[in-house]
Amino acid sequence: MLFGGRIAASSYRMALMMEPVQHPEDAQGAATADAYRQASVGAWVGIVGNILLGGAKLAGGILGSSTALVADAGHSLSDSLSSIVVLWGLIKARKPADEKHPYGHGKAEFMAARMVAIMLILVAVVLGYDSVDRLLHPPENPMPRPFTLWFVAASILIKEAMFQYKIRLGKRLKSESLMADAWHHRSDALSSVCALFGISAAIILGPKFWVLDPVAALFIVAIILAIGIRAFRRTGSILLDEVADEQTVGAIRSAAMAIEGVRDIEKILTRRSGIETHADLHVEVDPEMSVRRGHGIASCVTEAIRRDVPSVTHVTVHIEPYYPDDH
Repeated sequence: MLFGGRIAASSYRMALMMEPVQHPEDAQGAATADAYRQASVGAWVGIVGNILLGGAKLAGGILGSSTALVADAGHSLSDSLSSIVVLWGLIKARKPADEKHPYGHGKAEFMAARMVAIMLILVAVVLGYDSVDRLLHPPENPMPRPFTLWFVAASILIKEAMFQYKIRLGKRLKSESLMADAWHHRSDALSSVCALFGISAAIILGPKFWVLDPVAALFIVAIILAIGIRAFRRTGSILLDEVADEQTVGAIRSAAMAIEGVRDIEKILTRRSGIETHADLHVEVDPEMSVRRGHGIASCVTEAIRRDVPSVTHVTVHIEPYYPDDH
């Protein structure tokens, strides 16, 4: 009984050594580093793509006298700033733990996501003011020119492609900042649809209907504002230590229950820190078990979770006695 815990732990480690894989901590570190690398590439795609697209639309909107296209260009350029913020958050989040931050810097990614949400809201306010001002003080030549439609159509295709790329990458890596940035791209694609409608209507229906162009810009503002508020509320919940998704929690439970000697799991507490997850488990074992053996089982549970659930980088196991009547 005295050496049961040591034997159990040693047997588990020997089994791991027989497999042609890395140690859980080494494999996990490599997987986490690769995830941050992929996320950073996604941020750079957003930075470069939005600067080029935003500059083209701004020039087209000014030359073509289209308020909607200028508003759309402002949205694209703000997307590049948000991608820079996302890149900063990812660089900060991947820093290792230190004395002041024993759980790492993963929440920097959530801070970046919240900053992106705030930027979306500010962009909506500024563009809304400009659109209302144009309605109240119309320019001498308010009609947009037909060639601006080409800029808008290209923007819709490019921004939707960028949204699909980043939302899939963000979901796969469980990166909130990438997903927030993806929705920034989607909002730009939707705003381009509104711009396309407004410019087309103004051109087809004639000068008397020039007002449709700035009205379309106001619809763009409404879309940006709604997405910004939604992202702000979402990141607030995560910063307050929102639990991991059900799939991750289920995988943690399965990995722990597979260890010999584990009778039940009383509770699993999880919280997300960037693309990483921290887990605290209350594992129930035989109440007559020795401390040494209980410690061995706790070590086995920790290694199993870190091996089977790569996103879980920090595991704390509490050993408690198992009493059937308590369940």
